[in-house]
Amino acid sequence: MNKKSLLQSILILLFILVLYIPVYSSLYERFTAENTYYSHGFLIPLVSLYLAWRKKRLLEALPARSSVLGLGVLLGGLLIYFLGLSFKVNFIAYLSIPLVIWGIILYLKGMAWARALFFPVAFLVFMLPLPQVFVIAIAFQMKLWAADMAAFFLRLAGLEVISSGSKISYPGGFLMVGDPCSGLRSLISFLALGALFSQLVRCAFPRKIVLLFSTVPIALLSNVARIMFLVVVSFFYGQEVALGFLHDASGVAVFVLGFIGLILVSKGLRCHLNLENT
Repeated sequence: MNKKSLLQSILILLFILVLYIPVYSSLYERFTAENTYYSHGFLIPLVSLYLAWRKKRLLEALPARSSVLGLGVLLGGLLIYFLGLSFKVNFIAYLSIPLVIWGIILYLKGMAWARALFFPVAFLVFMLPLPQVFVIAIAFQMKLWAADMAAFFLRLAGLEVISSGSKISYPGGFLMVGDPCSGLRSLISFLALGALFSQLVRCAFPRKIVLLFSTVPIALLSNVARIMFLVVVSFFYGQEVALGFLHDASGVAVFVLGFIGLILVSKGLRCHLNLENT
């Protein structure tokens, strides 16, 4: 990269950093809130930069021609941003981030660069928190489903349990499935992980799509397995044990189990890890 391109990149980065100062506090609150679904948000920009860096060799070989279409995308992104700020709808303001960045790339470097960097920029979507009203509604429905599925599999295993809403009753007690155990957190995180993983493996594009969407059942079933485990522990040792250290430890185990599942799916699809720059 020559000095002119480096200076241009620094100025663009500073422009974006200054432009989005008004939303930093709200993003920080969503990333750090208790029982947040977006604790991974801090990592997403770093991963996005890494994915862009992997395209270094490809970008060096591509022509850089300004495209007026990029100006339209950029202005559209800025319009969405200022509308979000004006109406105090943070999610709308958040959505403008990848649009503004991609519009700048398209305007300054042209369609070839914009295509090559589409995924690294689009990956930023995984750090944008959904509106709280949607999160609450989705988490509520998911915890009901997770409780029903866990009870179903426990009955198949021979344990006498009944699910009523998010409550799983067993002989001598019950366990409530709360919003943090709904599976939404693991689903959001695994979608980001699956998207990243699909970019780091070498196989046909349709197989990458299958790999990406396999994260949905993997995340959901891993969470159901966690609930089943906690119910069994609660049945034999009491709620105090189930909702203590094992509750938090099983949350980590969900991600380990899900990651193993993702690797197994990639092996089944004959996708091979590729960490070389493209």
